[in-house]
Amino acid sequence: SVGGQCVPGLAMPHNPLGACRTYVVSQICHVGPRLFTWDMKRRCCDELLAIPAYCRCEALRILMDGVVTQQGVFEGGYLKDMPNCPRVTQRSYAATLVAPQECNLPTIHGSPYCPTLQAGY
Repeated sequence: SVGGQCVPGLAMPHNPLGACRTYVVSQICHVGPRLFTWDMKRRCCDELLAIPAYCRCEALRILMDGVVTQQGVFEGGYLKDMPNCPRVTQRSYAATLVAPQECNLPTIHGSPYCPTLQAGY
């Protein structure tokens, strides 16, 4: 099954999307490295592009919520509550990283969206 392939170390690297975490936190929380927004966005989009389309939504979910690997190691879950920057707001933005206004990358759904990551799902 596709879902079984979308685990860190197989179809995606361990702790995927570190640059996307930096980009999300800088955009939503206004903290982080002093890089140009377009450079942070490019790095994030490059990371997402390197992950197969059928695993991009799962990679974003791991970025948001984390996962326990088959080896019992917790990975991801990088988005944390910060002063004046709740995790839920960061999570909502991260869910849009494949959308046309951000990286515009196809996913397993055949379009640049991860509907299961949207609020209310």
